[in-house]
Amino acid sequence: MPPTYRGVPLYPYGDKPPGLSAPEDVDKTIMPIWFEAWRYQHEAQPVVALLNEIRLQMGMWATLQDKAAKLSGVAFLGALSAFDEVVKAASGGVFKPELGKVQAIGNAWEKERYQQPLPGQSIRNLLQGAVATALKSKKKKKLAIFIDDLDRCEPETALRLMEGIKVYLNLNNCVIIFGMDQRQVERALVKALGLKSEDSAAMNADHYAREYLEKICQDIIHLPLPDKEKKSQYLSALLAKLLSEAPHKKFAERIQSITDQFDCLPANPRKIKALANRLASMIRRLENLPLTHADNTEIDSEAAFCLVTAVIYCFHRRIFEQLQKNPAYISEVIAYAGDSDIGKDVYSPMQGIQPSVNSAGELPVNPSDSNVFRLHQLLQQLAQVTDIEIKPFLFP
Repeated sequence: MPPTYRGVPLYPYGDKPPGLSAPEDVDKTIMPIWFEAWRYQHEAQPVVALLNEIRLQMGMWATLQDKAAKLSGVAFLGALSAFDEVVKAASGGVFKPELGKVQAIGNAWEKERYQQPLPGQSIRNLLQGAVATALKSKKKKKLAIFIDDLDRCEPETALRLMEGIKVYLNLNNCVIIFGMDQRQVERALVKALGLKSEDSAAMNADHYAREYLEKICQDIIHLPLPDKEKKSQYLSALLAKLLSEAPHKKFAERIQSITDQFDCLPANPRKIKALANRLASMIRRLENLPLTHADNTEIDSEAAFCLVTAVIYCFHRRIFEQLQKNPAYISEVIAYAGDSDIGKDVYSPMQGIQPSVNSAGELPVNPSDSNVFRLHQLLQQLAQVTDIEIKPFLFP
């Protein structure tokens, strides 16, 4: 069977779902390898770091280096490039090595040792034989390489890694699984491939990048978005771990009653985690916390104020700065939540923010982008909020 490359945009909204880590509960006939791509993005040849990681994790690749001298040449170039990067960083960017000479040095080094470069097919044969031997010795059938955080790499690094994988790991006994934000990787490819994305050719550039990615990943699996209930439960679970005192935990439960009712959280688990950290910090500093919702209104206003200010702090910094300067500005934020089409100067802090609701109803927005305003319904439910009510929650 031909090799399989699966692109798993596990996080079309940007990050891993709760609890994902290196694969453990996998088919016992599979030998898993876990590779965090972004940790090696400053390597000149990131695929070399991947091959080394495979060698280390399989524990039997020591002889491969002697047989595939071409890989030594690639590693040599990688070391030179890495050294150049260290010099550049150490000098604060003042000294910039002539990186173009690195390839020339590498070519000269290779020319001295080989009349002809070792064909890529020969390297693949050696790798396939080594993998087959390792799998047989461990009674495995397939090598599964999980490549995580490809979307966190610099565009050129992501491109080099994918191209290197296609060249060196195009093996019958190997399957590659990319964990990525597909949209970010496609944007990176547009940049790395030198495609135009600012003008009328943008649509063609995006299409070409997607076509390129599909040539690498023949099986792209989109995981479902978390719904309001799952996002609320995740935030609640994070707060339960972050807060230890009973009054604080009780207040966190009150916040969950808000997130259970209103869909105001992003779909990105990493962003929910940042929000949880902010909320925990705020809850610890709130004084004289009541354990229950005391007034007779339908909505728990104190928990709602805490959540609203935390969301604005994390994702809409310009609005938060305006609220710190003038807490009465909350009335303008509520007015914006009710009618995002208003275009007055007083709403300038909302510039760059994408509403998720307008007078016609819900808008088609990315479920995880930070600039999406998700507080429309909650703020409309609050209706009127005074500066005195919101001020206690505007912690720096």
